[in-house]
Amino acid sequence: MPKVASWETELWSYLSSGDGMCCPLRNRCQRRQRGGWCPDETIGPINRLLDEREFKLHSYDFIESEEGAGNCRLCQLVEMLAQKYLKIGKVSSLPVPTGIVSLADEQRCIEIRTLPLKSYHGAIWRLNDGWVVQLKDGDTAAAKRFALFHEAFHILAHCGGTPVFKKRGLEQGSFNELLADYFASCILMPRERVEEKWAEIKNLDTMAKISAVPKSSMCIRLKWLGLI
Repeated sequence: MPKVASWETELWSYLSSGDGMCCPLRNRCQRRQRGGWCPDETIGPINRLLDEREFKLHSYDFIESEEGAGNCRLCQLVEMLAQKYLKIGKVSSLPVPTGIVSLADEQRCIEIRTLPLKSYHGAIWRLNDGWVVQLKDGDTAAAKRFALFHEAFHILAHCGGTPVFKKRGLEQGSFNELLADYFASCILMPRERVEEKWAEIKNLDTMAKISAVPKSSMCIRLKWLGLI
C-alpha cells in the first residue's frame, strides 16, 4: 500500500477522535480564540442556504473569508484531500468530471443510484463488494453533483479509519456533514481554477454554470475565498 502522507493521517486522527457532531479542535481553534467566525457554530444557517429555493445574496453576509481570523486547520486538511484527488484524477479544468468519485475507494465498486429520497439529498450504503451512493432524483443535476462528492468524503473517511456509520445520529448539521460539504466545495470548485475564472468573469451565475454546481454552493465558496 502507498504511504499515507502525514497531513492525511492528521486529518483522519482528528475525525476518529471526535464524536462527529462538533469540531474536535474547537477548544484550540485559532479562529475561535481570535473571536472570528467559526463554521462549526453556523452549520444550521449554512445548511438552510444550501436548501433555499430563492437566492438572496445578503443572506450570505455572515460568512467570513478564511483569512478573516486565522485558518481553520481541519478545513485546510480537507482542502488538501480534495487537491490530492484532483491531482490523481488529472483534473485541470471546469467542470470537474464526476467520474473521479471512483477514486474514493479504488478497491471497491461505487454504484450511483437516483431514488425518491425525502429527508436527504444523498446517502451511502456499504456492501460487501462495494458502495451504493443514493442521490435524490428530484434534485437538479448540479445539486446531485454536490451531493455525490459530499458522500464521497464519507467513503474516504471510512477508508481512512473513521467508520462511516460511527456515532451518526439523526441530528441534522453535524460537523462531519459540514466537512463533507466543504470537501465537495473544494473538489468541485478548486481554489486556483475559481480564482482564475472569477478574475476573468466576476459573475456568480456564470461561475456556477461553468462549475456545474448550485448557485448557493458557489456563493459560499466565493465568500470563503474572500472573492466577494
